Amino acid sequence: MSPSLIASFFALFLGCGAAKTDFRCPEEFGYYAHPTECSNYYVCVFGGPLLESCTGGLVYSHDLQTCDWPRNVACNSNRNSVLDESIGIALDSQKDEKSKSNRTPRKQNNNKQEQVFNLPKPISRETEGVGVDDEEEEELLSLSPQPSIVSTVTHGANNRNTLKTSQDMEEEEEKEEKEIERRIETIQEEILRQTNFGDVLFGSRTPAKEPLPGDPPVNSSSLEKSLLAGYPGVPTVLDDSQDTDPIDSFYYVNWEDPIYDQFDDYGERLDKGEEAAGEDGEEDKGGPQAGSVWIDHEIPQRPSKTHPQGPEPESSALPCNEQRCTLPDCRCGGSDIPGNLSVRDTPQLVILTFDDSVNDLNKQLYQDIFHTSRKNPNGCPISATFYVSHEWTDYGLVQSLYSDGHEIASHSISHSFGEQFSRTKWLKEMAGQREILSGFAGIKLEDVRGIRAPFLAIGGNNMFSMLYDANFTYDSSMPIYENRPPSYPYTLDYKISHDCMIPPCPNKAYPGVWEIPLVMWNDLKDNPDTTLTPQVFVEPPVTMSNCLPKVLRVYYMIMKNFQRHYSTNRSPFGLSYHPAWFTTPHHKEGFDLFLDTIISMEDVWVVTAWQAIQWMRDPTPIQNIDTFKPFQCVYKERPPRCEKPKVCNLWHKSGVRYMRTCQECPDIYPWTGRTGIANSRVDPL
Repeated sequence: MSPSLIASFFALFLGCGAAKTDFRCPEEFGYYAHPTECSNYYVCVFGGPLLESCTGGLVYSHDLQTCDWPRNVACNSNRNSVLDESIGIALDSQKDEKSKSNRTPRKQNNNKQEQVFNLPKPISRETEGVGVDDEEEEELLSLSPQPSIVSTVTHGANNRNTLKTSQDMEEEEEKEEKEIERRIETIQEEILRQTNFGDVLFGSRTPAKEPLPGDPPVNSSSLEKSLLAGYPGVPTVLDDSQDTDPIDSFYYVNWEDPIYDQFDDYGERLDKGEEAAGEDGEEDKGGPQAGSVWIDHEIPQRPSKTHPQGPEPESSALPCNEQRCTLPDCRCGGSDIPGNLSVRDTPQLVILTFDDSVNDLNKQLYQDIFHTSRKNPNGCPISATFYVSHEWTDYGLVQSLYSDGHEIASHSISHSFGEQFSRTKWLKEMAGQREILSGFAGIKLEDVRGIRAPFLAIGGNNMFSMLYDANFTYDSSMPIYENRPPSYPYTLDYKISHDCMIPPCPNKAYPGVWEIPLVMWNDLKDNPDTTLTPQVFVEPPVTMSNCLPKVLRVYYMIMKNFQRHYSTNRSPFGLSYHPAWFTTPHHKEGFDLFLDTIISMEDVWVVTAWQAIQWMRDPTPIQNIDTFKPFQCVYKERPPRCEKPKVCNLWHKSGVRYMRTCQECPDIYPWTGRTGIANSRVDPL
């Protein structure tokens, strides 16, 4: 597709309006829960709200600032709406004759002028259209926070206009009180008898009663179905045995797991005496911390320097000296094409990256994107960089991605905001995750060359000092506003040449450490948009026009920004995503359309971040790019795909976590400061 043809597509659509969200960011940067939807949350970037959603039935946790299992999050928005509807049904028996469902919510009578309750007519099974059976009536009563009010609906209210003596009234009141007490006891017994939400899925601490003959199956009520409907991707039944494809069942906590006998209520490991009889009474010291898995500890190295001259590490960064800063070791920031190549001779590199955990929730997505039919011009499959965070990651899948030729980089262990981290804390997070990737995904330490800070919250000199000392080759966390023409990657030998968009940025020299900047995107009206870096490109329709089909809006949005790179200086074009973005169908379809467009172009290469840096160190023209060694696809030294992983059940945060790997299982759940690696060089710090 020619540049002029691509550009002509956009000229037809630049006059359309833009849609906005009503949410207002409390601060310029941060993650905030959606006010009504448990599975949605907002990412605020420069004060602009971007709507993102959790996948696979997860809900947003304000405490963790990431998605978590519903059982761990106190989010009641969906539940409250169900309760409100149910209470409304119980308090108002005026059935809408046109409604076919006895679950239709109705308005309550809240007349503020009368300071009395206007009790509705009694619920009658003979009333036309009501149809509340015994099971549903008990269910509604058990949901009500005020059983005394609900219970009065079922008795005595129909005679309230009859004249009675004071003695009759006292006797009736006494009967009502006894009836209320009886109903409360019945409701409490029913609640205890019934299976709680999640007991079937995760296992109950108390033995469940055997079902009686004729009892309805678990999860038959419409209330449970409506709750489950609020979690897309979750099976429609709570009982996993009825799930036809429980692909993520290994993540679920099983309360009957014998591992609970090895820990006390505070997560401390019991010694054998306490485990057997609980008579010892001595405090445990927290269990093993050194770890049990050994890794091949070749010290990772950046590419060796050809020219020894340059600034001293951690000296004050000076403006870049182009006479002294030369490739392959040093590169000044800017938009100049390296190697004095012309635009026509420069290959257009596309750096495709994904952030966060790798597991069954995104396994199919990656299989679809990296279909074997999608290849670079030399016949090798397209590849990407995965910035992997630890929690919820399936290291068997990570090993398979690495075996297939993708790059694996560090995205920290705990996935926390790091702008206030010390150098040691950065080291434990990033180098610790590098050791975990090596120990449980079989990745060579020297192949984990790059990092990306969670939330793009870089840590200034502390973070980049860690990068230099731990021999990481590059970072890709700094957004850059200047995009006309876009910037190329550069080294941190000298002062950064662009504004610091998310402080603190480094102001010292770190020779040989590369920065792959996240170049700002423009909206469809060609205006620079501070909410649209590729890393936080979450929901294009927020800033784009509504006059195009949704799929084309996504396609044109990506293509327009690609065109700005391709038609100017051909600096590497970044596509940085969280897997959750693809759960919206038109996002995935628009992205696929874009990807299939560019792989048909003979001068476009979809590569990893490390491959892009290797090209930067040795700029090779299109005429010779087919034989450029870093772009070949020979991975004989990498481990095989992990086809039959083992499941390691490990204690973490007062619960059990299940971690899959084709390597040895650790004795402890890997975490910051205790990676489970026996010969860790990070844990003792």
